[in-house]
Amino acid sequence: MEQVVLALSDRRRDHVPYRQTILTNLLRDSLGGNCKTVMVATLSPDEMQSEETISTCRFSQRVALISNRLELNEEVDPS
Repeated sequence: MEQVVLALSDRRRDHVPYRQTILTNLLRDSLGGNCKTVMVATLSPDEMQSEETISTCRFSQRVALISNRLELNEEVDPS
């Protein structure tokens, strides 16, 4: 998931490795598609988990850099 987030937040990259894991392949439309996505990061107040908490905060910062271009999905009836 981290590689996909890095690729989506870096506009210079052309390739996004969605196929690396089943999870990123399933979330392909939600992460880089035409939709609003909310990601929730949970942290632990335990001091022994401080490294994991810092890592989660850094990951959340990278996720916050992702922006999708939303477009209205509508079909126009030719008649």
